[in-house]
Amino acid sequence: MYTIEDLNNANAELEEVAKRWSAAYSVSRPNPLDAEAKVVAERVREIEEDLKRRGVLPYTDHELIEEALDAAFPHAQSREVVLHNGKRYRRRFYPLEKSSTGKTVQTWRKAWEPLDD
Repeated sequence: MYTIEDLNNANAELEEVAKRWSAAYSVSRPNPLDAEAKVVAERVREIEEDLKRRGVLPYTDHELIEEALDAAFPHAQSREVVLHNGKRYRRRFYPLEKSSTGKTVQTWRKAWEPLDD
């Protein structure tokens, strides 16, 4: 079980790693801090998810809408447009994790984007 203090510490660590990652960035070679940055970012996501599940942190309105859309349309395909409570939303998929070469997506992130008409 995590606390708000754990989240604050993890966010501070993520900011510190992000600064070092930016300083070490080079187009011509892989960043040696990629693995560390990935681990720290995953830890922040894990802590936030735990705190929200336990009710310590509130879910955002967008997260609640996405949860309702996922339940109502569990098999929605990429770029599929659905109507929910009188509003239109499009299912989108984004690469969350790529291979070291950057050519293959290993993990996808699902999201719903509202369409303004």
